Amino acid sequence: MAKTPSKDVSGHQPDQSPSLGSGATGQTADVALTGSARIYAGKAGLDGVLSGLALSPECQTGDVVTVSATGTSHDFAVLRRRWIVGATGNRLEITLDYPLRGR
Repeated sequence: MAKTPSKDVSGHQPDQSPSLGSGATGQTADVALTGSARIYAGKAGLDGVLSGLALSPECQTGDVVTVSATGTSHDFAVLRRRWIVGATGNRLEITLDYPLRGR
């Protein structure tokens, strides 16, 4: 299982900066879940909430996404950002992981 980067490590080389993506998509990013996040979401009854989640392309690796549902707050980490490019256009996919690590 992948480890969530620490808050001091952005996942980019020192001479690189992350792509914010808002100019490229102009829309919300798609959300994917790691296996452990999918299992946790199923047990916590968050499937419906997470399937309709609309994250901004400005979310960055290492950010924490708190989902308030079922009377409880559930913290997920932004594990990675991935651009998916195809003949019909480009879209940004943000992968959420659970549990938070290194915090």
